[in-house]
Amino acid sequence: MTDSTKISVPSANTLSQAFKLSIQTGRPIESYFYIDSCKGQVCICVNDTAKIIYKNQDEHTSPIGNIYKVENEYLIVTDNTIYIISSSTKVTKMPDNINFDD
Repeated sequence: MTDSTKISVPSANTLSQAFKLSIQTGRPIESYFYIDSCKGQVCICVNDTAKIIYKNQDEHTSPIGNIYKVENEYLIVTDNTIYIISSSTKVTKMPDNINFDD
């Protein structure tokens, strides 16, 4: 494995904080977007009213409630889930074709 493809796991502190947050909120912890966030293949999209984790039209989260930074990761809380992603994830404008009314 080369350095450019090496993915590190979230820190012990990040995982501990995620678990505490999961206990407090009753939400599960999800790593679905983690590897893609380390590779720069997802972003946090924002508009005037919402933020989401976005990979493509079919793979994105519901609106984000809170974002916490722990070491080199973000803990992102949505309505139903806590996601762990890389803190190097870019923030960009929301695509026009996203609909939250599903």
